[in-house]
Amino acid sequence: MAKLNTFLEKNGIKELSSFSNTKEFKKRTSKDMIPNTFCSKYLVNKFREEAEEKRWSYTTLMTIILEERYGKENNNNEDD
Repeated sequence: MAKLNTFLEKNGIKELSSFSNTKEFKKRTSKDMIPNTFCSKYLVNKFREEAEEKRWSYTTLMTIILEERYGKENNNNEDD
C-alpha cells in the first residue's frame, strides 16, 4: 500500500476515482433482522415447498407469516 501511495504522490494523482451523486452508506443493524435459526429438516422442507408452490421467495413467505402472526393490532388470539 505504501508503494501505491508513493506512486500516486509522485504522479500528482489525488484520487483513484471520483464519485458523484452517491447515496450515503447505512449499515444494517441487527434490530431489523431475524437472526439465523436452526430447526428440523422437515420444517425447512415444508417451508421451501410452500414458497415454491406459491412462487414466492423465502423472504416474502417469512414476511407474510410474521405479518399474519404479529402484524395485526388488537390481536385477541389467546392460542399463542
